[in-house]
Amino acid sequence: MKSIYIKIFSVFLLSVACTDRLEITPEQSLSDQVALSNYNNASGVMTGNYDLLQDLHVFGSQPQFISDYVTDNVTFSGSFTTLQEFNNFQVTDFNTSLAEQWRDSYQAILGCNAVIAAIPNLEDGTDEQKAVLEGEARFVRAAVYYMLANLFSQPWQVSSGSNLSVPLYLEPFNGEIVLLPRNTLAEVYAQIETDLETAESLLPATVAQGRASSGSAAALLSRLFLYQERWSDAIDAADRVLNSGNFSLAPDITFYSTVSSEIIFSIENTAVDAGSDGDAELGSGSWDGYYTGSTDGGRGDGEFSADLAAVFASDPGDTRGTFKVAGLNFGGVPAEYTLKYDDGANNSSDFHMLRVAEVMLNKAEALVELNGSVDATAVSLINDVSTRAGGAGHTVGDFASAAELLDEVRLERRKELCFEGQRREDLLRWGLPLRTFTPANAAPGSGVGVAAGDDLAIYPIPQNEIDQNPELVQNSGY
Repeated sequence: MKSIYIKIFSVFLLSVACTDRLEITPEQSLSDQVALSNYNNASGVMTGNYDLLQDLHVFGSQPQFISDYVTDNVTFSGSFTTLQEFNNFQVTDFNTSLAEQWRDSYQAILGCNAVIAAIPNLEDGTDEQKAVLEGEARFVRAAVYYMLANLFSQPWQVSSGSNLSVPLYLEPFNGEIVLLPRNTLAEVYAQIETDLETAESLLPATVAQGRASSGSAAALLSRLFLYQERWSDAIDAADRVLNSGNFSLAPDITFYSTVSSEIIFSIENTAVDAGSDGDAELGSGSWDGYYTGSTDGGRGDGEFSADLAAVFASDPGDTRGTFKVAGLNFGGVPAEYTLKYDDGANNSSDFHMLRVAEVMLNKAEALVELNGSVDATAVSLINDVSTRAGGAGHTVGDFASAAELLDEVRLERRKELCFEGQRREDLLRWGLPLRTFTPANAAPGSGVGVAAGDDLAIYPIPQNEIDQNPELVQNSGY
């Protein structure tokens, strides 16, 4: 953290200014005080914060990719040693990929802190413009803290949030290095909730795709509340999205990397502004790089697992199981790859971080848990998501108990959200093992039986951060 503070504005403002990505050249030669003194420059810095979400180690694919291949959905076949450590459940506190995920995420957080702190003193800009700017900064900060919490802390279900999570840095860098201890997960989640509720109250209902809206904040709140088992709150937040009239389920699954009413918040990439290039690391990975075969311009590191293919085979009409293409993996072995990311040549595929389908499934799961019954609305929501992809529908009579319906919700989440980075978090909060079998290309027994509460279910605090900040306590087992 000390190193981040020392370089945050020199690196941050330079990244904001790069013309090949953001087209906001004035900040390149301005100090942070000048850059944040008027609305246009502060807005440019906020654009830089959005841009940082594209970073490989934030939402540019790597943390999410790892969260899929340490489970039963994706088979990893890549060559990078640091990524193999995750696949083999042998991550050390010297893992450089993990260190960059921590560093780059806090870089985005500190950029948001700078914008939030500057808003009261901006020389110009309307009240509405300032409100939107604050809402965007709070949403982005909340999203990044949420990701960090899920990487470095045991899930809520282990100790109701009393366990350690990550440090909450909420103030901008002012020249003084501040070293903070880790906050509890309850404290981090409370801050995320505050940021999202504030963002929801400040943001407009409709925006250009890729910017945060009030619906984006409500959708992430529905996920946050679901993970905390606050069922009524999860339902209410989901309803604010679903009843807004601003979003709707796409008619089929060809909406990926398009402008669609399905998409609530998206990391937008183009051939010119490609995903994961924040550190000039397109060769190291991206959504397209990982999930596109080597014959189609990608690395081919993340292929359909045999287990996921078998799940889809049980319902042949489900087009989500056939939304894939044959290719070769990194080692030249035939494999199958999702078509959610299909531009290995240009890395232009978007990452749809929040979608209507997920919000519907959030609500369905919360309804079953809250009511403890075969809830008819939950069945209807599941059907809407499944049948739009050609999957089999259900009636209330198909389920003998709430437990059976809950199993169906969980299965539907696995099928609908595969390759989107949520499988690990779902399995952990449900108390299920990350793996029940050893996947190909992994050390024997890697991750088999590892579940919430186990040391290997989460990752170590990077050792270089502990070396610079003696306030940090390492996770158990590392």
